[in-house]
Amino acid sequence: MKITILGARGSIPIEGKKFLEFGGLTSCVLCETKTEVVFIDAGTGLINAPIITDKNVSMLLTHPHLDHLIGLPFFPILSQKNKIIDFYAGTHEGLNAEKLLDGLFSPPYWPCKINDYPADFRCHELSLPMQIGDVKVEAIKSNHPGESFIFKVSSEGKSFVYATDYEYDEKNAKELIEFSKDADLLCFDSQYTEEELLSKKGYGHSTISQGLKVYKESGAKRLRFVHHNPAYDDEFLRSLEKEIKNENVSIARVNEVIKL
Repeated sequence: MKITILGARGSIPIEGKKFLEFGGLTSCVLCETKTEVVFIDAGTGLINAPIITDKNVSMLLTHPHLDHLIGLPFFPILSQKNKIIDFYAGTHEGLNAEKLLDGLFSPPYWPCKINDYPADFRCHELSLPMQIGDVKVEAIKSNHPGESFIFKVSSEGKSFVYATDYEYDEKNAKELIEFSKDADLLCFDSQYTEEELLSKKGYGHSTISQGLKVYKESGAKRLRFVHHNPAYDDEFLRSLEKEIKNENVSIARVNEVIKL
């Protein structure tokens, strides 16, 4: 299984010379196996998704906040005629996967419906655990306003846990630690510093030190921090990374490829 970080910025997309290394594109991760391509989230990182011709394409949505959906109207594969895209999302505020997108893809916010695109876009309700080709998908609920999911995708003995938009506390961390046990890769939300977190309780995000606790207690093999604060430039993120001192742990960079 191959994981590509297409976008790791939180809250809003940003640009500029100070944000080139870690990137300013919002949440999107690409998981590839022999037969399947599975995108997790549809932030602006999705805009740079490769054209897929020989594999099945699916997408998992952690939750429908705008920074995780804003790239979908510009998804290149939507323009591929007769290409099937299977989209999976949970129900939020009484809205299923199809209705969630119907609100986004409608005037005056957008001039066309998602089914007006050339690709065959199919909406599905999450039914967990589930199998997508050679990929097993499991999930637990995250600690985040409005509800979100933490996904685990597994294939051929390898597993990847994507825990973005998650607020750590000792009680809910036990479930995540067990869920991430011995994972080959864990991506973990680290939007805030410890100082910032003091005034951001309830916002649904965590810190590097909290991620390191989950990493160590779960026995995950590698850790990447995601959902970077939009105020953190490359220099600041590098300074945070220097304090970690573990070759298997780093802050996710845009277009980083991790082979499991």
